[in-house]
Amino acid sequence: MNKDKEFSEEQINALVDGELEPEEKSRLYNEAARSEELDQRLCQQRKIKELVKIAYEDVPPPNRGAKPPLTRAGIFGRAIAATVLVAVGLAAGFAGHRYIDQEPGDFAAASVSEKYLLHVTSGEPEEMMAALEYANELLEGDDGNLRQVEIIANEQGLDLLRQDVTPFAAEISALQAEDVVFYACSKTIQRLEEKGIRVELVPYTNPDYTALDRVVTRMQEGWHYEKI
Repeated sequence: MNKDKEFSEEQINALVDGELEPEEKSRLYNEAARSEELDQRLCQQRKIKELVKIAYEDVPPPNRGAKPPLTRAGIFGRAIAATVLVAVGLAAGFAGHRYIDQEPGDFAAASVSEKYLLHVTSGEPEEMMAALEYANELLEGDDGNLRQVEIIANEQGLDLLRQDVTPFAAEISALQAEDVVFYACSKTIQRLEEKGIRVELVPYTNPDYTALDRVVTRMQEGWHYEKI
């Protein structure tokens, strides 16, 4: 029997949380020094624990009045044209079918070699734009690899996906046309609605997950994680 299989996920979680007895902790560490697979399991759990801590990290309210106007030129110069294409697709019915009948992130699953989850927590326009630009760069990589990209927004970052607030609706539609999936944190939506704020999301945004759920699940599935 593979030695590292003797250690359950509960034991590994307990070790990362500092809850193991010294003798059992020593035994696990000694085995991890000999087993690359067990060592990787420990490293992964530590990383997930850290992500759990930052998933709902408080973000200071942005000082919007102090920022200069944001330039919308650059790699999103094609956004309006792409939005027109999305509208044509919607008229034909293909976009609705894609987002309603498929699970988010299922497209071309067998051929995707790299997967990225980008996490937006800031309401600053510059940082929102940085996330969208980075997603576009990942899709347009010149290394020949097919990449799957998802964006999750929570806390003040939810402004990115609020239809009546976001300055980036065209850019989001352009990325959706490239199969980028957007998630709005359900817990952040709930908090806003409890304050009497009506939340209307950009079309085809998925509101069914918390940021914590998406981050932890995707990390466990081996996705690259980037907090913007």
